[in-house]
Amino acid sequence: MRTQENGTNDRTRAHMPGRDQELDFSDFMEGLVVDTKAYVCAEADHLKLHAIEKASALMGMVIRKTVVVILLGTALLFLNIALGIYLGDELNSRPLGFVIVAGTYLLLLGAFHIWWSQGGRDRFLIDRINDLSNDD
Repeated sequence: MRTQENGTNDRTRAHMPGRDQELDFSDFMEGLVVDTKAYVCAEADHLKLHAIEKASALMGMVIRKTVVVILLGTALLFLNIALGIYLGDELNSRPLGFVIVAGTYLLLLGAFHIWWSQGGRDRFLIDRINDLSNDD
């Protein structure tokens, strides 16, 4: 129902007590479509914000862990150089001290490779997926 003056719906008639409570089906469907579109837009915005929140948390975690790894790697590098020099001085051969340190790391690399190939990779990936899917 449209008024002749402004071409808009006459919704006051449907809400006034004692008046004719007739509601046109096209008005109902129009309101339903508008409400549905608003709901879909709000849900899309909610999902977008949720994805941004997850991405931001992931980015913060990656940056924090990257800084820690770089700092620990630098400290470990200098400790290994000091260990190589110390062992070389004790054995009266600096190259031998560095070979012993390098050999130790090759043994650790072999142990890691065996662990990784026997299910360590799968456990690692499952833990990362669980970290990302938690809502904490």
